[in-house]
Amino acid sequence: MILRVEGGGVTLVDLDDLTSLSAHILGDATIGDRGRLEDGHLWVSTQTLLELAGARAGDQRWRGRFDGMIDYARQHGWVDGDEVRMHVVGE
Repeated sequence: MILRVEGGGVTLVDLDDLTSLSAHILGDATIGDRGRLEDGHLWVSTQTLLELAGARAGDQRWRGRFDGMIDYARQHGWVDGDEVRMHVVGE
């Protein structure tokens, strides 16, 4: 799953790839109140990701896979409260 941050806003793409989670920040776009940058990583709340997923978040099978991805991140120390850490890729 990729969180795309560009001049037009923040979108979530590759929703079916729940084996990786990264943020692609294009140019000098900013995340605004959707997350926070810290030490080369972007912290975003799981609620924000679910909101950006739209109708897909209501699909029980997809939601189970999403929760599994978050649990995996938690086991590796990449979750703090309700926020998950994402690797930032510049484009």
